[in-house]
Amino acid sequence: MRKKELPKGFEAFAERLPSEVDSVEGHLSPREIRFLALLAAVPRAEGAILEIGSFKGRSTVVLAKAAGLIGNEKIYAVDPMTAPSETDPDLRGAADSLTDFRRNIESMGVADRVELNQTFSYELAKTWDRTLRFLWIDGDHTYAGTRLDLEGFSPHLADKAIVAMHDVLHEFDGGLRVMMEHILLSPNFGACGFVGSIGWGQYLADEREAARYRGQKLRLYKKLARMIPYVTLRSEPLAGLEKKRYKIARALVPHAEMRPQAWLDQII
Repeated sequence: MRKKELPKGFEAFAERLPSEVDSVEGHLSPREIRFLALLAAVPRAEGAILEIGSFKGRSTVVLAKAAGLIGNEKIYAVDPMTAPSETDPDLRGAADSLTDFRRNIESMGVADRVELNQTFSYELAKTWDRTLRFLWIDGDHTYAGTRLDLEGFSPHLADKAIVAMHDVLHEFDGGLRVMMEHILLSPNFGACGFVGSIGWGQYLADEREAARYRGQKLRLYKKLARMIPYVTLRSEPLAGLEKKRYKIARALVPHAEMRPQAWLDQII
């Protein structure tokens, strides 16, 4: 079993990383960048890192730089580089994000450790054959799209692998519902939590190992359930009093900065 320890110099690396990647367009906040780096830099299982949804490469660079602390690990990314979904970032008239993505991974010095699959994730899932130690989902944020991403690649999760999804605590229903229904209610996920809008969980092949986290998961489930009326059961964008109520419900979900040692203490 891998030791639960931080790579040498990780905390200093994580502190300067948000400013290093600030020039790369994307939607990760500084605390999310630091946490994503932690997940990539501390493997709990053998296997690959897969990123679903790369946009212009901010999270790709974070993953590559963090994984680089422990070796020459490749980051596998999948993104059609177009914007066919209502939940995709605005390309502001550009045909795709591929040019910017390639320029960013080159300028950040990680291009040789990134393998881009320019296709839809559900197409890649049909031929994927690598074991995964970390699955990062930040693609189509609809419920159908997010569920397809998790279900398509969950058969490849190594025991003790980490799954993380972006924008769970956002006004899209995909990450919220998948986190609730397929991670917090799953008998095969143990430690779970939130940092910023990232929801994460540790996959455990042995349901008996995961059972001791049941209370923690149910408490988080109940907190997320308060957000459902404002995210899933609506036809118009949130505004006015409803938006205030949504923000109150979201604030009740613990999602503060995660100290690396606190995370290490939670996982197996």
